[in-house]
Amino acid sequence: MDILNVMWGGGSAFVSVHNVHREILRLSGSSSIATLLLTSGEAEPLLDVGNVSALGFSSKRIKGRGLEAFRRWFDRRRLAKWLSMQELRVVVLDGLGVASYLLPLLVEQMSARVIVLFHGNKHPTPAQVRMLQLFPADRLELVAVSETLAIDLEHQIGIRVLGGRIALEPSVLRLSLLNREEALLALGLEGQVRGRIIGAVGRLVTEKGFDLLLTASSQWLKSHPEDHLVLVGEGPERENLGALATQLGIADQVHLIGHVPTVRRLYRAFDLLCIPSQQEGLGLVLPEAIIAGVPVLATDLPVFREQLGGSIGLVGAGQRAAWELALSNYLQGDLNTLRDAQQAGMAPERAWENFIGFYRELLR
Repeated sequence: MDILNVMWGGGSAFVSVHNVHREILRLSGSSSIATLLLTSGEAEPLLDVGNVSALGFSSKRIKGRGLEAFRRWFDRRRLAKWLSMQELRVVVLDGLGVASYLLPLLVEQMSARVIVLFHGNKHPTPAQVRMLQLFPADRLELVAVSETLAIDLEHQIGIRVLGGRIALEPSVLRLSLLNREEALLALGLEGQVRGRIIGAVGRLVTEKGFDLLLTASSQWLKSHPEDHLVLVGEGPERENLGALATQLGIADQVHLIGHVPTVRRLYRAFDLLCIPSQQEGLGLVLPEAIIAGVPVLATDLPVFREQLGGSIGLVGAGQRAAWELALSNYLQGDLNTLRDAQQAGMAPERAWENFIGFYRELLR
């Protein structure tokens, strides 16, 4: 085995991260890649670049105390023995959680370079900082999926963090897109929507800010009964969001679609995409939508400014009035102007070339 890619788990909550790792691993040029999941679940995107196996541990078994800590000692001993038998050139670890479990076991794996890939800011503990600082520096690379995240993490950890901004291959994504009618059919909305569709894609969790989007869009939807809001994704906030839509009097115009594995093919169903996140390590929804030709309103976060090369279409974080105004202004105006400006700022083809160059060199 040449490259080992270790991730926390599988399933719908991890699909975006799996897609990112797949695109990176493809650039290695290696024909001997394996992915190991610490917990369980499906990781179908990673089957494109090698085999996938799972240890099947629970989070409690990985991080718990008492009896679980005792079990963990034996688990890690067995895993360390298995690692020692592999001829590894590169080990890719998905974030701090995976690094905390695996990195101490790789100290003796002298032939392997280790890359810890950060997708979000998890605020490392002092123990995690020490772990990263004490690992042999000539064998460790810390990489964040955006320059913004890299700067933040480097300040916290005190050692170099490379910014490897994630990008998507524009031509491949565009070729995969369904037209509007096909996308509406795939979403189960064919014949149900006559007006404009405000879309949102992501896990239904508090930090994604979908409650703000519902509230901010409610007045527009009430005054434009032919328009609809479509949320694609699953998560613990689904019931609360449905109740909020009812409370706001817009339940008939709000569609909670659930998880759709092929969502990146469906962006042309939307006239405008909204990303009201409170925080993001990168956020693939933004480049996916812009490459698909869909204009975007997003929270004014540094990582979105980095991707857009400016602030057009960005709205103050948590500011309901600002979101209401932005929705009204852009939906009444020329959405094509917003789309064109964002495509020019993002420059997807150039971003993809930079992505290829960075990760090929990293995995050399």
